[in-house]
This record gives sequence, structure tokens and C-alpha cells, in this order.
Amino acid sequence: MSTVGTQIPGSVEVRPVDTDPQPNTSFLQLAMTALRLTTSAAAAANVTKNSSINDRNNNTVRHRKQYTLDEVSYHDTFGDCWIVLYDRVYDISNFLQVHPGGHDVLMEHAGRDATIAFTGHSQAAIASLQLYEIGELPPHECIYRCIGKLSATIMPD
Repeated sequence: MSTVGTQIPGSVEVRPVDTDPQPNTSFLQLAMTALRLTTSAAAAANVTKNSSINDRNNNTVRHRKQYTLDEVSYHDTFGDCWIVLYDRVYDISNFLQVHPGGHDVLMEHAGRDATIAFTGHSQAAIASLQLYEIGELPPHECIYRCIGKLSATIMPD
């Protein structure tokens, strides 16, 4: 008994190899469709991590995932190292081995706020923080980015 051209219950329809449902579909069109689907999935993943929108005055407003200090404290090992700088949370696990000052100085602050130790770094170091940012502290735990309070003059964006 042949299953070619029959419908299998709960599955997809099996068709003969020489029958093309869309004879004009080229390999390039299929590849472009796959690329669009992959790009859309990657964009959707980035929206959940850090997304930006424009407010009514057309100013860009970034929405970051929020992590509490308690959550950050669980990430204090060499293989899973998070720190807090200026109320933002950074996963620096991949940066530990290439840090110019060595991994020891970073591990001293693993799972905690390292803002005081970070003070005095170069503008290049501040700019490179974007690569490792994964979120921010909730407003009730913020120290440096609080409305109506003093704030540091040089903070990463």
C-alpha cells in the first residue's frame, strides 16, 4: 500500500516528489523568506531584552528588563558573573578573561554593585559597557539614576 498522495491523520499531507505546490517558487525566494523569519525572530528576542520606543515628544525611551539586587547576587561565579554599575546590570562573564586589570578585580564585585570601583575608567571603557548590559535595577533600588536626587555626571547612556 502506498502513502503517496494520501493524508495521514494528525500529520502533514504526503505528496509525490515531482508534484510542486508552487511551481514558480525559486530557491532564492525560499532563502529570502527564511532570512526574514530568522531576522524577525532575532528582533523579537531583542525587544524583550532592551527595547526602545519614542515618547510623544519623539524622544527615544529605552525599556530595560529589571533585575533586583537579590537576583544579581546569585550571579557571582566565574562562569556566571553579573555586576551593577550606575544602576544598570551587566553580564560580564565573557569579559572576565580579557579585562586589562585581570579577572580578580572583577570577581571581587561579582553579584554586587561595583560603581565605586568603576569610577575613574576611561570613556572607552564606559562606551564598551553597552556590549554587556542586560537590564537595570528597579526604581526603588536605584542609587545613581533617581529623579529628584543627585546623580553622577559621567554615566553610561
